[in-house]
Amino acid sequence: MLVIFDCDGVLVDSETLVSAVHVANLRRAGYAIDEAQLIERFLGTTDRAMIATIEGELGHALPADYLAQVKQEVRARAGADLRAVRGAHDAVDAMTCAVCVASSSAEEELHFKLETTGLAGIFGEAVFSADRVEHGKPAPDIFLYAASRTGWQPDQCVVLEDSVNGVRAGRAAGMRVLGFTGAGHLPHGYDEALIKAGAEAVAADYGALRALLPEAFAPYRDER
Repeated sequence: MLVIFDCDGVLVDSETLVSAVHVANLRRAGYAIDEAQLIERFLGTTDRAMIATIEGELGHALPADYLAQVKQEVRARAGADLRAVRGAHDAVDAMTCAVCVASSSAEEELHFKLETTGLAGIFGEAVFSADRVEHGKPAPDIFLYAASRTGWQPDQCVVLEDSVNGVRAGRAAGMRVLGFTGAGHLPHGYDEALIKAGAEAVAADYGALRALLPEAFAPYRDER
């Protein structure tokens, strides 16, 4: 079995920080949105997909340095504000099945987040960004790519996701999907949205994940 982790909001408690930076920069660019609206509309999508939608609504392009400015501000605040989700280190380290990361984050930023929070060493090279595929979530591309690169079939994979778009992507890939609400950015009742999108169950934290997926912590057996 391969457990595929989303990064933001599942491994790294980054969505609140990143959303706040995006909102501030979007408002400066003349696009009125708040953090709750940003999360509701764009959680789980790639930056390029979000920007394409916003530019379409604005009727003009965002500043050419928009993403560079967002990256700079996130990195400036990362030391104080970027943390692993509570329990992530211990839970992933205790898993006896194969694990990887498949994220909508850009390649450079994905590795930065994992390095900053001390999670990179657990996953090694099994870290995959949607930069490597044509279509981001809710398309299944990134999950199918991750399974292919690690040598597993879709029906041998379990996806752990915090977003509706991510759940839909996992289901479209033909994989089991568990929702996760253990970070600090999701509104009350979002677990219902994850179930409606196709998650078979939702873990409120990593303790609950152990109960929902005990086979991931059982003695390892390569099922390929």
